[in-house]
Amino acid sequence: MIATILFAMAPPAAAPAPAPACASTQPTDRLVGHWIGAFAGADWTFELTRNATGWSGRYRSSRAPVWRPLEALSVTGGCATFSLKSEPRVTFVVTLDAGGTALTGDVHIASLTTLPFAAKRTS
Repeated sequence: MIATILFAMAPPAAAPAPAPACASTQPTDRLVGHWIGAFAGADWTFELTRNATGWSGRYRSSRAPVWRPLEALSVTGGCATFSLKSEPRVTFVVTLDAGGTALTGDVHIASLTTLPFAAKRTS
């Protein structure tokens, strides 16, 4: 009974912790390219590009093969953060590996959960 009372008094689960500072030593431009990874039972392709005005990106999945724009794309060093237009909000926080061939990090699904994510460079 005491355990039940303590559980009922416990605070709600905390939101995901903010992303740590970028730990990659890779140059920012190494993030340009196509990346493929698996998430939510589908294969996802991400394309990151850079031009004179900044960064842009798009994505598609094996379930929805139409290109859609990434939202809230932010690149710092060899790290990137971007979101998908979805409800609940899905945000990827990834870091480029030392070889420049893989992105690893997390997928934050609103304040519901955080899952590991990895993608390989295809171009």
